[in-house]
Amino acid sequence: MAGWHVLVTGASGILGSRTVTILSERGGSVHALVRKTSQTSHLRLPNVTIYHGDVAEAESMRSAFEGAEYVIHTAADTTGSEEKGKLSTIQGTQNVLDLCREFEIKKLIYISSCSVYGIADYQEGQVVNENSSLERFPERRGHYSLAKLRAEQLVLQAIAEGQFPIVCLRPGTYFGPGSDIFTPMMGFSVGRKFFAIIGMGKFVLPLVNIENLVDAIVACMQCSESNGKIYNVVDSDMPTKRQYAELFLKKLYPEAKYIYIPYFMFYGIVRFQEIVFGMMKRNPVLTIYRLESSQKNVIYDASKIRKELNWTPPITMQQAYEKVIEYERGKERGV
Repeated sequence: MAGWHVLVTGASGILGSRTVTILSERGGSVHALVRKTSQTSHLRLPNVTIYHGDVAEAESMRSAFEGAEYVIHTAADTTGSEEKGKLSTIQGTQNVLDLCREFEIKKLIYISSCSVYGIADYQEGQVVNENSSLERFPERRGHYSLAKLRAEQLVLQAIAEGQFPIVCLRPGTYFGPGSDIFTPMMGFSVGRKFFAIIGMGKFVLPLVNIENLVDAIVACMQCSESNGKIYNVVDSDMPTKRQYAELFLKKLYPEAKYIYIPYFMFYGIVRFQEIVFGMMKRNPVLTIYRLESSQKNVIYDASKIRKELNWTPPITMQQAYEKVIEYERGKERGV
């Protein structure tokens, strides 16, 4: 990576910041694009230059693009806001594509999401690869999924037109120091004292360790075979919900209470609140469509990137557990 000039958008986020750190460690020259309000102390590293800008405003990014050879586009709205999704995720991606073309960037690595897949249409246990059908009703999945799908469509159009080398990565759920430890896909919790897990624990979590994802990004930058390709990126040793609870959560929070809610029971609760909220002419907290999309037990296949780029995730899930436990305990000690 020494001598490479790389622009990372969304550099203050969990993936962006780790990408910046690893590129810096490997000798790359990094342009870290962040908003003016972002915390940047962790980005003040060797060979890293911080640029303030907003992907939703193309002109604000011009200085960051000057001298960059590669772009890693991680920026996207994560609040689930319809308006922010349109601006940051969709318009932001179009702006990045336009500037990459204008500045004749050597390669763009676009970070999409496994949420673009049409899970509700799949069968239980179905293997999801890069050719699997995409979400037909993204507006029913929520504003985040809708925005990510629309943004990816812009990227795929640019790939089809052969505008410049682009790689589209569809990662699973980020896992690592600083990530969410108990996501809605798992269930719901009350602080660190009580964890309610949806289902009986057999659901396979589509996790990807953040360091593994960054390593996949670097592999795509280095290999011309990746040009114009789409790759799923998930860990090779994805745990079930029960394994995650037993091997990780209970070690981190041994005093907490853990219960498993049968899926059919939770399904009934969601259906009931849909009816009640409908009678009240209000939007439900959770819909059956979103529940099925998040809880259908499918298996994400990342064999394509492993075979084509000879890539292997360097961090095992057990190592990831240990790193996160160390990080969380350090936070508790104020380290």
